[in-house]
Amino acid sequence: MSTDNLLIVTRDGWRQLRGGVLTEVAPWPVLDAPATVVTDFDESSVGSYRFDAGKPAYAAALIEKRARAEGLTDGAAHVIVHRTRAVQGGLQTFHTVVPLELWQRTIQWASQQADHCIVLPLGALLSAGVGRGHARVVRAGRTLHFFGESKAGLFYQGTNTMGRSADDLQAAVRVLSGQTRAAIASGIVHPVEWGSLWVADPEQDVRAVEQWTSLADVPAVSLPVAPVDTGATAAPGLVRRAGLRASVNPPVAKLAWWSERLVPGIAALTGVLAVGLAVLGFAVQGEARATRAGAAESQREAAALEARIAAVNSAAMPQDFAPVADMARKLGEGARYDPVAMLALLRDSVDPGTRILRLRLESGVSGSTEPAFQVDGVADTGNVASIGSLLTRLRTAGWSAQPVNTLDAAPGAFSYRLTAAPGVRG
Repeated sequence: MSTDNLLIVTRDGWRQLRGGVLTEVAPWPVLDAPATVVTDFDESSVGSYRFDAGKPAYAAALIEKRARAEGLTDGAAHVIVHRTRAVQGGLQTFHTVVPLELWQRTIQWASQQADHCIVLPLGALLSAGVGRGHARVVRAGRTLHFFGESKAGLFYQGTNTMGRSADDLQAAVRVLSGQTRAAIASGIVHPVEWGSLWVADPEQDVRAVEQWTSLADVPAVSLPVAPVDTGATAAPGLVRRAGLRASVNPPVAKLAWWSERLVPGIAALTGVLAVGLAVLGFAVQGEARATRAGAAESQREAAALEARIAAVNSAAMPQDFAPVADMARKLGEGARYDPVAMLALLRDSVDPGTRILRLRLESGVSGSTEPAFQVDGVADTGNVASIGSLLTRLRTAGWSAQPVNTLDAAPGAFSYRLTAAPGVRG
């Protein structure tokens, strides 16, 4: 939490710590900046109770009932529960009982400020971060507050000084060390933390720590202090330990405080994301430009190729090209109509008992310019099946067979005109 503008409120008065300068201010001031207020609620009753029955949800009601029974409050009150601990069959509490009128005035005053005003009770600073085996002493005004936790439970003890002198403080330290001896013996083994909300003479705290160490079973160590123009204070460090969770402001005020604190972080994150998106945008634009350039180059190449094709299509055929093309076509077909190759094909295709009598190459029949072979043969004993086998093998080799009618054909004789099947080349 921020401690740039810190108000320390005790029965001794209101003091404002800002920019390393501590000044006294009038009660209930109008603040001109966000502030954190540490208050003992006019020395309201701070204590620790043990209940043999009950649940944490009912802790505030149980505390108020016992406080009334003990005469600690005679009117309406508000209970601040700083900590609860389950014990066998019940629970133990550390709390502050605040008169309701003072509580309402404090919360209303904080809510009326123009900016955030976070209120932290003294009990929250006293217990913040104090774990099992640890303890802390905080001096607020004329009161020494002790809080500790051991395996036996929670412990609180408060002692008032009779005056403001060093002797009065030393007397209070002697009393407090005696009052807490049993609590320390129950399991507080770590050095006791010692600090003041504000002390005019920092040497008083130094001597108090030395005196405690000489009297108690565990030594004391000084909390970090923030030097001010008049005296010293451990409040900033304690406020940071307690944090916003320990404040007594309504949830809406806490949420508003958190929201404002998150704005710089969100703004920084947004800036980083914006830079990242900008870099990504530049990269994508570069890739897009490269893609467009490649597409344009492909279009230019395609256009050049189309122009070349159009030029070829529009070119006039040479004057003597037709006779040359006709001769080339005939040469290609002539390679197919090779009598030697056809004779070899017929010899391989006939069955035993079938003889080829004649093979003749014709350049055209009945006015046709298409060449053809005429093959004449005879199958012994009129074997028609062998003729069919011959025709099948010729068709497989790419030849079409058309019968040639001969009126004087002898039994078993055959005559066919053979032409190359379309699309087949030799």
